[in-house]
Amino acid sequence: MREKNVKIPRQAIILLAGSGSRLGDYTKTIPKCMVEIADKPLLIRLLDQLEKIGVEQAILVVGYRAKVIKKIVGHSYGKLLINYVENKFWETTNNIVSLNLAIDLLNSNFFLLEGDLFFLDGVLEKLSGENFMAIDQLKEGMNGTVVSLNNNGFVKKIYLENNPNRPEKHIKLFKTVNAYSMVYEIFKNELAPRLQKLIDNGMKNIYYEQAFADAIDDGVVFLKGVKFNESNWCEIDTEEDLLKAREIFNA
Repeated sequence: MREKNVKIPRQAIILLAGSGSRLGDYTKTIPKCMVEIADKPLLIRLLDQLEKIGVEQAILVVGYRAKVIKKIVGHSYGKLLINYVENKFWETTNNIVSLNLAIDLLNSNFFLLEGDLFFLDGVLEKLSGENFMAIDQLKEGMNGTVVSLNNNGFVKKIYLENNPNRPEKHIKLFKTVNAYSMVYEIFKNELAPRLQKLIDNGMKNIYYEQAFADAIDDGVVFLKGVKFNESNWCEIDTEEDLLKAREIFNA
């Protein structure tokens, strides 16, 4: 349940530009966010959940098969206002560019989500707050970015997958879910400039998490870890991920 007096972010950015090539035939004609789990496309489920908890505007950063998304979703979804930003260079850039393109449409606190995420209903509401990062206990077989927490539950260090100092042991490490709730002013003043600086330095094919990691290392941004459980969320990167998710959640 959401704590009283916690304001729901008014906006949400959902990053959808990638091709989802590791899903093979599943994404030949549709973007990854339109594959179905539990009889509903991932993006439609996310929009349903955002609308239900009171988000007013969703900013969709599209690229691969953008027309499919626009045709299905349109410019409004229930009570959600839908705005589109197109990453025309989705084939040669990563999500750092996609996120940077959406910044000008922000004017309030917001959720930052990726379009390959599946949440059971009621889970996303746990993330409602200010500068929250969704995390899950790191387990064998999980990959991607991981974090360590301090004694107060705030992110102490972000380790991207290619970080040479990334700890080998899984003890006390958490995987990022790629879902955040962000305070607009802090994002605009501390994170947006770091995103732009990385891009200006030619680092267009990296993850936006690098800017987050830099800001935490500099002591100017503090993210609270919110623990999710793999039984109520999943990330769809590969055919194996999709088939496993359908086996678990289609029942």
